[in-house]
Amino acid sequence: MPERDPLVERARKLEASTSVRASEIDTRPAWVSGMDRSLKLKGGLLKIYDISVFILGKLAAVMLAVWGLARTLFSLIAKAFHWAAYEREDGKVTLQDNGKPIFSGKRFIICSMGMGTSAWLLHIALSAVYFYSTNFEELVYTTGKQEIEAGELYQFTGCTSLPCSTVLNNGKFYQIAESWYFPYLVYPEENVFANIPQQDAACFVKGYGLYFRRLKFIHRRAQWYQNVYSVACRPYTDEEKAKAVNSGQVRPVNDQGPDYSEKE
Repeated sequence: MPERDPLVERARKLEASTSVRASEIDTRPAWVSGMDRSLKLKGGLLKIYDISVFILGKLAAVMLAVWGLARTLFSLIAKAFHWAAYEREDGKVTLQDNGKPIFSGKRFIICSMGMGTSAWLLHIALSAVYFYSTNFEELVYTTGKQEIEAGELYQFTGCTSLPCSTVLNNGKFYQIAESWYFPYLVYPEENVFANIPQQDAACFVKGYGLYFRRLKFIHRRAQWYQNVYSVACRPYTDEEKAKAVNSGQVRPVNDQGPDYSEKE
C-alpha cells in the first residue's frame, strides 16, 4: 500500500475541523465575524464579544433578580397597607356607594403601631437568640486598641495564646459597640474600653458573635468582628513572659550579633 503523505493527512484534518466549526450555529451578529476577518485579529474580536455578552448576561440576571425582589417587597408593603388602612367587616373590605374602599385613619394607626411593635419584638428575639447562641469567654493577650467612632465603636487586638505568631494564626480583632440590650452597654468607652491597657496585658473577655478562624478575610473585608461587653485585665505573669520571649528566636535589630535566644 502506498504510504500516506503527511501533508495530505494534515490538510484533510484541517478541512474536517474547519467544516465542523462552520456547521456549528453561530448566534453572533454577522458584522462581528466580518470585522474580525477584515481587521485580521485572529479571533480577538470574537473573544471580546463573547466575554462582553457573558458579562452582560450575568448583569442582566442580577438586575432581574433585584427587580423581582423589589417587586415582591413592594407587593407585600402594598398588601400590608391595604390590610391596615381600610375598614373591614367580617374580614372583607367595606366599600362606599361608588365601590371604593373606606379609609380608616384610626385602624391605620392602630395596625401600624401593632406591626411596628411586632417587628421590634421580633428583632429583640432574634438578637437574644444570636447573643446567647454565640456567647463566648476567652483569655486574650492584648496588643493594642483604638477608637473607631467616638462614644459608639471601639476595636482592640490580641492573641488567644502565647507567643503571638503568624504560624499559630492566633491573632484576632474584637470590637466594643454601643448597645441598648443583649447586653446593656450604653457607654462602651467607660464600661469596657477604658479597662483595656494599650498593650502587654492579659484580659479575660466575655463577648458574643460568630468567628471563622479559617475565613478571616471575611471579617476583615466586612469589618465584622466579635463584640466584647466585659473585660478583666492583669499584667503578664513571669511564666507568660517566659513563654512569650523564649518560644522564639530573639536577635538584635541588625541581625549581625550573636543569638540571644533561649530554648524552652
